[in-house]
Amino acid sequence: MVREHTDTLVRAGSMLSAMAFALALGASACGSDPPQTASGTPGASSSGGSSGDGGGPSGDGGGPNVPDPDPSDAMFDPDHVIEIGITMAPEDWDTLRRQSRDVSELFGEGCMDGPKESPYTQFPATVTVDGTTLEMSAVRKKGFLGSASLSKPSLKVSFDEYVDGREHAGLEGMTLNNARQDPSLIKTCLAFKVFRDAGLPASRCNFAHVTVNGDDLGIYAHVEPVGKRLLERHFTDASGDLYEGQLSDFRGGWIATYEKKTNEDDPDRSELDAVASALLASDAELDATLGAVLELGTFRRYWATEALIAAWDGYAASTNNHFVYFDPASGKMSFLPWGPDLSFDPVDALGPPGRPQSVSARGAIASRLYQTPELRVAYAEAMKDLLETAWKEDALLLEIERMEKLLSPYVRDNAEAVRVATDAIRGFVTGRRATITAEITPTPPEWTFPPPAAECMTALGTMTGTFSTTWGSLAQMDPFATGTGTFDVAIPADNPQSAETLGAAVGQEAGQPGSELDMNGRAQLSMIGSFPDGTVRILVFFVDAAVFTDGGEGPYDWQSAYAFAIDYTESEPVITGMLTDGKIHFDTASREPGAPVTGSFEATVLGGGFL
Repeated sequence: MVREHTDTLVRAGSMLSAMAFALALGASACGSDPPQTASGTPGASSSGGSSGDGGGPSGDGGGPNVPDPDPSDAMFDPDHVIEIGITMAPEDWDTLRRQSRDVSELFGEGCMDGPKESPYTQFPATVTVDGTTLEMSAVRKKGFLGSASLSKPSLKVSFDEYVDGREHAGLEGMTLNNARQDPSLIKTCLAFKVFRDAGLPASRCNFAHVTVNGDDLGIYAHVEPVGKRLLERHFTDASGDLYEGQLSDFRGGWIATYEKKTNEDDPDRSELDAVASALLASDAELDATLGAVLELGTFRRYWATEALIAAWDGYAASTNNHFVYFDPASGKMSFLPWGPDLSFDPVDALGPPGRPQSVSARGAIASRLYQTPELRVAYAEAMKDLLETAWKEDALLLEIERMEKLLSPYVRDNAEAVRVATDAIRGFVTGRRATITAEITPTPPEWTFPPPAAECMTALGTMTGTFSTTWGSLAQMDPFATGTGTFDVAIPADNPQSAETLGAAVGQEAGQPGSELDMNGRAQLSMIGSFPDGTVRILVFFVDAAVFTDGGEGPYDWQSAYAFAIDYTESEPVITGMLTDGKIHFDTASREPGAPVTGSFEATVLGGGFL
C-alpha cells in the first residue's frame, strides 16, 4: 500500500507548506513584540499604493481627524524604493538572525494564558537611509514564526533607542518586513490599498532595498507601525486603548491573548469583556446590544474586505492578525487590519474543505452575526457595496503593474519566480468579482464549520531517525527509488516502534507560488514509513538554505527548520503533530541534481490543540 501512495509525499508537502505559514503566524497568540516607543508598535501591517491616505472608518464609525501634514509622508512614497544600508558588528548580526521563539512555549501548555515575552534584543548599528547616515541607531529582529528567516530576517530599526528623541524624516524608526511568505513581494501593500480604498484605517506601506554589512538582502516591505500617529489620522480621539490580536477572540479562554499596546499601565481590560458579553444577546437583541460596543457598519465592511481579498489569516477566518481600538469619542471598538501577506489566493490553507469564498465566520463576532439570518443578509449587502464602491479591477491591475515595474531591477536573480507569483495575483483580481457574486446571489451561502480550537498542544511522544537520499528525488514522487534510512517512533512513549519499510526524498519546497524557481528557498525533505501496527507515517521537513549544507544543523524554530508528522489515510493526509525540542543534522547536503543528502533527526512531537 505504501508504494501505491507515495505521491502522498508531494501532496502532503504542498499542503503543509501552505498551511504552515498561516499556522506560524497564529503562534503569535502566545507572544508579541513590545512597543518600540509610546507612539507606535512594531510589526504593523501596511497600506499603500498610489491612493493617498484614504478615509476614516466607514459605516457608523465617524470621520478621522484632519491633522497637519505628516512629515513622514515622503518616507512612504509608493513610487520610491528606499535604500537602507545597515552596518553592525558581524557577531551581533549573527546573534540577531539566530534569535528565535520557543515553539513549545508558543503552542504547548499555557499557550492561551497570555502573550509571551519577546526574545529579541536591540543591537547598535549605523543605518544609512537614502544616503543619510544615522550612527548609534538600534536594530532588532521582529516577527513571530511565519516570516522567520536566518538569511533574511524581518527587522525593526530604531533611530531614538540610543539617541533620545531623534527622528529621521518624521519617523522614530522603520519596520521592515521580509515578505518571506510572498514570492511576488507586493501582497502586503496591495492588500492594504484595498482596505484603504474601502475607507478603512490602515498603515502606509512602500518598499525598501536592504543591505547588511554589504550583503544584499533584497526587497522588504516598509510598513507603518500601528500606534497613536496612525490612530490620530483615522479617529477623532487617539487616546483610547489599542490591542493586538494574534489568535485572539471574544470567546471563553481567548480574551487574555489580546495584548494591550497603548495605556499599558492601566490594567483595566473590561472593554474586551463587554464585547464578549454582548455576543451572548438573543438574536432579536444582538444588533442593538453588539452595536452599543462595536462599530457594526465599519466591522461589516472590514469583515467583507478580508473575504474579498482572501485574507484567510485574518480575524474572521482564523482569529489572527488584527488590532482592535476603543475610541473614547464613540465609546465603541473598531478593527484594524494586520499582516495580510497571505492574501489574493483562493486556497485557504487552514480552512475546511468546501468553504465558501465570499465569507469567513470562524471569529466569534463574525460567526454570531452570520448565524443570525437578518444580519447575514446585512453582511451580503456590505459585500455588494464593497464590490460596487471599492473593488476596481482596472485600478488594481494598474497598481500591480506599477509595483512589478518598480521592483523589477531588484529581482533579476529571481525574476521568473516573482513573475509567476505576480501573474497569479492578476488572475485572482480578474476573477474575484464573478466568484463572490455567484455565491451571494440570490442569497449568501451558509457557514457550517466549527470555530477554531482553543486548546494548547501536548507532547505525544518522540521521533528519531536517519535519511539517505539524493537531491531532486522529491520530484520523482517515489522515495523508494532513491531513499532509505531509519524511522523510530515512540507515540506514546511506552510504545516504541521502528519502520519496517522506509523511503526518503528531497527537493525544492513544494506548494508555494514560484518556490520551485527560487534556489535560495527552503529545501523539503520527506520521509515515509510503514510500521508494525499498520500505520503509515510521513515526516515533512522544511529546511532553510543556511542549514541545508554539509555539516549543517538546526532546531525546529521555524527559521532553521520546521516539520510536521502526518498519518496517511486512503483519502487525505491527516496531520498528527509538529516537531519541537530537537534538531535536524545534515552530514552531506547539496542542491546539485543527484547529489547525496544524508543526515539524522530527533524531535518531540506536539499534537492536538490548534492542529
